[in-house]
Amino acid sequence: MTNSRVVRWTLIIAVLLIAWGLRLVALEEVPPGWRDDELINVHTLSSKVLEGQFPLYYLGASGHEPLYHHLHAGVHALFGFNVLSGHILSVMFGTLSIALTYSLVRRLFPRDPTTAIVASLTLAVSFWSLMYSRTGIRHISLPPFVLATSYAFWRQMDAEGPTPWGWGLVGLLLATSIYTYTASRLLPVLIIVFAGYLALFHRHWFQNRWMGIGVALLMTAVLVAPMAVVIARSRTALAIEGIGADARVAELAEPLRALGAGDPGPVIRSTVKTLGMFHASGDPEWLYNIPGRPVFNLLGGMLLWGGVLLCLYRWREPRYFFLLPWLGLGLSPAFISVPPASLGHTIVAQPVAFILPALALTEIGHGLRSHTSPVRRRWLAVLGSWALVLAFVVTNGVRDIEGYFRTWPAEEMVRILYRADYREIAGYLDSRPALEDVAVGSPLMGPWDRLALTVDTRREDVAIRLFDPRRALVWTADDDLTTAILTLWPDPAPEIEEALDHHHVSSESLLRYLKRHELSPVGSGPAVLGDLCRLGGGDAAVEHGPHRFGNGLELTGGCWLASNGSVGSEMVLLTLWVVAGRLDLPPMPPIANPPPPGTYAGPRLAAFAHLEASDPADGETQGQGEAVVADDGFWVDPLTLRSGDRFIQIHRFGIGEEVVAPSSRVKLGLYDPKTGERWPVVDSEGTPTSDHVVILRAGP
Repeated sequence: MTNSRVVRWTLIIAVLLIAWGLRLVALEEVPPGWRDDELINVHTLSSKVLEGQFPLYYLGASGHEPLYHHLHAGVHALFGFNVLSGHILSVMFGTLSIALTYSLVRRLFPRDPTTAIVASLTLAVSFWSLMYSRTGIRHISLPPFVLATSYAFWRQMDAEGPTPWGWGLVGLLLATSIYTYTASRLLPVLIIVFAGYLALFHRHWFQNRWMGIGVALLMTAVLVAPMAVVIARSRTALAIEGIGADARVAELAEPLRALGAGDPGPVIRSTVKTLGMFHASGDPEWLYNIPGRPVFNLLGGMLLWGGVLLCLYRWREPRYFFLLPWLGLGLSPAFISVPPASLGHTIVAQPVAFILPALALTEIGHGLRSHTSPVRRRWLAVLGSWALVLAFVVTNGVRDIEGYFRTWPAEEMVRILYRADYREIAGYLDSRPALEDVAVGSPLMGPWDRLALTVDTRREDVAIRLFDPRRALVWTADDDLTTAILTLWPDPAPEIEEALDHHHVSSESLLRYLKRHELSPVGSGPAVLGDLCRLGGGDAAVEHGPHRFGNGLELTGGCWLASNGSVGSEMVLLTLWVVAGRLDLPPMPPIANPPPPGTYAGPRLAAFAHLEASDPADGETQGQGEAVVADDGFWVDPLTLRSGDRFIQIHRFGIGEEVVAPSSRVKLGLYDPKTGERWPVVDSEGTPTSDHVVILRAGP
């Protein structure tokens, strides 16, 4: 092995080690928690494979191609579900993209290995690649197949005698890529466009290879046909709302719909914005970018467009021309969808976006060296060209690594979107083995929030109740102190804050974003309810229970907090509940969001609170028993409750002109939002007596 080959192999191995390390390090800290998409993928898509189903296309979550989810299921079958298993598949795909970028560039431009090293190294340390290589979503599975297909294609193009097996491999890779992510459907278009270019300008190549290209495309069509049939049969009119096959495409194609209606403005604006994503203003969403942050710094942006100009200048050379439609087609989804400049929608263009600047740098280096004849000047040119390479690699690399690992995860919106508070709570609970019961207050209390906290908590002996402190507060069943951990955003409702202050024994700040409260026990008798009502300045008159519902919940009673009942004011009802026995609730399995067509994905338990008002003239209820104002909801996750738990809820009623209220009452009960059926109020023997409880508000 020559010295140059040793150097090349040493460099590419070093690049791959850097790529692998950057994608594995600190996975529990960055991203700071779980995204909805990751949890949905695992619990509603990949889980189907573990149940013995192998769909060709997933209709949930706006429609998903299956390859990533099938492979992900295998990972979870081996390692369970945790932070590493949730992300390792993306780590592997991201690292594979680096190796294949090097291989493809060496195939396209074999004379100067610098181009391949620079392209693969800058991709390895880029914010764009790190983001998708460390997130458990299917986008990152596409670039390796784009690169592998391109490599196999060019191997056939370079071969003196292309083989049917070689073209079959192209077709197989091309078909497999279409089972990864929707943007992959642009790859056959790229091959067709390039074949047209060859037919026009390189007939000798086209004549020797057109049949092989046709075989590859035909093989692709045959292999993709089963999924295409499923998609065609499953498209619904609800696609624009995110439901059904290819719904995400219809959901995001606002500029395209405007163009169809005769307004090209949105498409033009999206195109301009997307073309500026490399140097001016990038992806506007916190989910996968620091909003507005371009892919490169100014130097990198100039080099990318320099690479485009170089390819345009040498467009008659097929290797250079090939990069142009690759870039254009890769960016095109963002031209016709929202948001513009999306790093996810343009994932096909990711590898070529790092090949082009490397190509420009190589050309600049050749130009500097070829135009300097004295030895001293030649060395200066060599040093200058390497200085430019180092400036590009180092400035963009430091910028991207610092941006991804430090700036992005510390942002408040990122912490909310990725449930960073829940991961920190889980870490705190893991470090306190003596703490076995806890109530967690956060506005994030849906099914994916519960799963995120469950996955991150490595203990199985801790019971966690979730509640929204803007409307509720939970006491655990023990007669001892209740440990309540609240996120610092948002602030609890004033009434909840007062209850916390009244019952807290101690408080402690946890890290930067959490606060732990130790709360004294709360009973369920009239004295307790009256005490809570007086804290809120409520009426002395209290509606006492208990009122037992058929599902095991018991309403201890309720009271009205201070309100003068005048137009423009707000009436506030506080209710106290106890879990009197084992909760009998409908099944609530995880459902992809958006759900498949015809699938209900909402809650299965809610409280209805219908305010009625009495006419002072005749004392009759306005609306003949119909609600004047309603405030339905349930602000405690029922699946986390345990027998003996107690909680309060706050219902708010805005008073408008339609309410005349020297005296008012609320009909309150529990129902299933899916069916509309109400749980009955039952007596001591379990016999239904009513479907609601009436809570009165006496006049002044």
